[in-house]
Amino acid sequence: LLPEGYEKNGPKLKEIQDKATAAMVRDVAHQFLTPANRTPTLVDHVLMFDSVAGKYLPDRAVLIAEGKVAAVAAGGSIKPPAGAMVIDGRGKTLSPGLWDSHQHVGDDWNLLQNVATGMTNYRSPGSLIDDAHSIYRRRAAGDLLAPDGKISVIIDRKDPLAAQGALTVSSAAEAVAAVDKIKQAGLWGAKFYTSMNPAWIAPAAAEAHKLGLHVHGHIPAGMRPLDAVRAGYDEVTHINFIMMQAMPQEVVDKANTAARLEGPAKYGKDVDLDSPAMTAFYAELAKRGTIIDPTLTVWEPMMTSDGSAISPEYAPFADIAPPAVARSWRVGGYPLFGGLTRDDFRKSFDKMVGLVNRLHKAGVRIVAGTDGYGLELVRELELYQQAGLSNAEALQTATIIPARITGMADRAGSIAPGKAADIILVDGDTSKDLGTLRHVNTVFLDGYRLDGTALRTASGLSGMPK
Repeated sequence: LLPEGYEKNGPKLKEIQDKATAAMVRDVAHQFLTPANRTPTLVDHVLMFDSVAGKYLPDRAVLIAEGKVAAVAAGGSIKPPAGAMVIDGRGKTLSPGLWDSHQHVGDDWNLLQNVATGMTNYRSPGSLIDDAHSIYRRRAAGDLLAPDGKISVIIDRKDPLAAQGALTVSSAAEAVAAVDKIKQAGLWGAKFYTSMNPAWIAPAAAEAHKLGLHVHGHIPAGMRPLDAVRAGYDEVTHINFIMMQAMPQEVVDKANTAARLEGPAKYGKDVDLDSPAMTAFYAELAKRGTIIDPTLTVWEPMMTSDGSAISPEYAPFADIAPPAVARSWRVGGYPLFGGLTRDDFRKSFDKMVGLVNRLHKAGVRIVAGTDGYGLELVRELELYQQAGLSNAEALQTATIIPARITGMADRAGSIAPGKAADIILVDGDTSKDLGTLRHVNTVFLDGYRLDGTALRTASGLSGMPK
């Protein structure tokens, strides 16, 4: 907050803060990214998640050397090379590093904390081009401890309700030019937003596909999700925009306002998820190969919380986060309106979870994203289990599936010889409880072996999450 008349100092203060933050996190990176942390590592007798097969393999040995997985074999069968660190994996689970597929990049501290909580990769569905280049440059130089990211840029129509940080456009030609700018910047995708003119989506999406860019986003006001998919969307972000397929027209027409929140909250509880129209909708999404990024953890606190307790997304971190941060998590959900009750909202949230169930059953690809700090990621997977995905299927949404979507499955998203050593070791049996993914013991990032306790301390967390 700044006093009136001092607005011009905002960008100057931000620049000073960003430089100070970058220097502090650079020093942290230099403490971790050392030759001593890049020596070979043998994790022996460990439960390993095979993300490609979708199953857990008991008593495995995994050798990591020179930034890659050197060998995977039966426990006790690999002789460690000279100078290797040997970790007893009994009672632990080894998994590919986690992906948050909806992580608008925060500051450098947030990226450090993402690594501390087991995230080795992310997709940002909307970052500024200069910020993206800065992150890539400093990470490559070893000056930033951060997951590896694939970044999109938001495109929206010039409008008072345009998305913050978007490339704003006033015509189809300008939308196409914005797509070209994203490609020239070397980024991964174009994300369209809710104030876009629906008529501009098809030409802009066609240009993006011609250039090899991923197309995803919110659904523009006046469109339903199936309209956007037919116009060229590869992926729809947020479950409320999938629910928009069943919303009244007056909600669809105002989806660039609070109607995109209030419509699903009000009408969601009454949607027949198994109607012929909805069943045909799921089938077409599956046939087209459409990806859905539900971000259920955005909706759980918004719809279900009455403010009496910290929501499940953050409760495991409440005792180890700075008190001011933990206090900010104790908030009520979206304000009630129109005579609706919190129980009505909760019923609508249950329908959102049920919608993920129907999509999955129909063969639609689900990818895990949080649209938050990243701390919410494991809860997102737990909600997928509630939606009917198996434990392994839920974990695939944060490992091999995003690797495939981004074209990185040949080097990331699974544990196999020759692949990058972006891996996490967690305390506990993840096959029995996805919550163990919060208990990060060691993170292997770009081949570096990073101690989980030290990472948590460096990122501002005072202990192991519950």
